Amino acid sequence: MEKLILWTALLIMAGFGYVESITNYQCSEAENSTVNTVYQANVRNLLDSLVTSAPLQDGFFNTTVGDGSDQVYGLAWCRADVSPEACSDCLNSSISTPLRDCTESKDMAIWTTLCSLRYSNESFFGKHWTNSSSSTYGYNGLDDPSVFSQGFSMMENIARNVSNQPLMFETRAIDVGANGGRYGLGQCSRDLSKSECENCLEGLLTNYQTYVLNRTGWEMLGVSCGMWYDDVRFYDNNSTLTPRPNTILTPTPNPTLTPTPNSGLIPTPDTSGGGEIWYKGDVILALVALFVFHLTV
Repeated sequence: MEKLILWTALLIMAGFGYVESITNYQCSEAENSTVNTVYQANVRNLLDSLVTSAPLQDGFFNTTVGDGSDQVYGLAWCRADVSPEACSDCLNSSISTPLRDCTESKDMAIWTTLCSLRYSNESFFGKHWTNSSSSTYGYNGLDDPSVFSQGFSMMENIARNVSNQPLMFETRAIDVGANGGRYGLGQCSRDLSKSECENCLEGLLTNYQTYVLNRTGWEMLGVSCGMWYDDVRFYDNNSTLTPRPNTILTPTPNPTLTPTPNSGLIPTPDTSGGGEIWYKGDVILALVALFVFHLTV
């Protein structure tokens, strides 16, 4: 039986009071066994290869290292609008997680705003990851419902069309009159087939539509695909999305499960705060956290 380790690491920009980046990861450990040193060495070599090669291959690279039971499969991709330097920085930051917290793991997945990475002792190329995903919304309050409807329709169109693009990446924008513009971006890992890519993106929209309802800015992230939406143009500038505020991890209970005593709080997002929610397969896992920042003069 595998023991799943789920974490959300919040990297706080000191002195500014908002979350600069959110790193989500999941690693598995086989109980009562250890990963041998050959496999660990192969993982390290694989991570080095992914970090070095992905930024030079239009932000995507997959490969294998080792043979037999010590073989490890790995894949990394970056959002296609970021520079090779930003891609490299994101991946370099990401690999510190498995090297620190997943040393006994044969399978690890990590996904962030700008990059995703996975390795495993079993081949997973061409299959979209369904174990976990996450969504975050921004702090600019609620949008006009009719404007949100137009924006969400745009995102649905992106989801249907990403797989037709050479880099499995597409951006779109719409003019909503006095409300300005709405901007969207969708991307899949380029090892996926057209149908797997579309299923991945549509799965995100289905899982999180209610959660981001009428929000002016949000992102939906998985290991194999992602969707980003905002009322300011955030792409094509080789930078990150507009930083989000302090985050509330808000669980939504699975109706087929009886909540445990510690599953407890199900906060209703207010109209101005930011939030994040997790899905793990068919079971929703979330930690509730509220961070209060004090800016001293």
